[in-house]
Amino acid sequence: MLSAISLIKQKNNAPTAGALMLTERMILYMTQKEFMSGSELRQYLHISTRKMKYLMDNNYIPHENTGHTTHKYRVRTEDAVWLKARMDTEPGFLSELSGMFSNRTEWHPLPMFEATPENCEAFRRWLDSQWAELPEALPTQTAAELVGHSPQRIHEWIREEVLVGIKLGTIQYCAKAEFVSFMASPQRLAHPRTEKYKELIREFKYIQRRERENEQRRQKRKMMKERT
Repeated sequence: MLSAISLIKQKNNAPTAGALMLTERMILYMTQKEFMSGSELRQYLHISTRKMKYLMDNNYIPHENTGHTTHKYRVRTEDAVWLKARMDTEPGFLSELSGMFSNRTEWHPLPMFEATPENCEAFRRWLDSQWAELPEALPTQTAAELVGHSPQRIHEWIREEVLVGIKLGTIQYCAKAEFVSFMASPQRLAHPRTEKYKELIREFKYIQRRERENEQRRQKRKMMKERT
């Protein structure tokens, strides 16, 4: 906690005109609380509201969505300190966001998901594990709910022969394995439409990022151990 405060104080020794600078008392107040609101996090990180919302929506930092109009986000202070320390000390951290939130430059948004064959296959395996408990013959109503589409859309894919369906009584089914492969196809992942489908992609990317970070930490510990 103190190291993060020291980093902020060093960075703020040379004030920038017009920038909102936190006082030492405000920093101490925020870092002594168990949680920060989204507004407090924005001030603590010295970032714009747009950038703060992007970090939240794309799970760069663990948070809770309270559902309230005001104080929508709630973040553990220890997670905020961790993120701030990485921003201040780790070269290249968040470099992929460079220029996204500046009004002085034209920004062409990157696709939400880089639909390479490797990424699509990894997403397919992840979906397969997420939906492992579901029956192999998936009711179209259930399939629709999983990805945020209407049942009518699933029926359209069956009529278009994108999916194979079978009707038993009043219930129409599709094969779960085929549905998983379809939702993990480059065509679907390159242009996600529904919020539910986007949430699945964001969750997958967050898990991927944490796994990479854990692997980097393991490799770093291994190298340090070999040196001793």
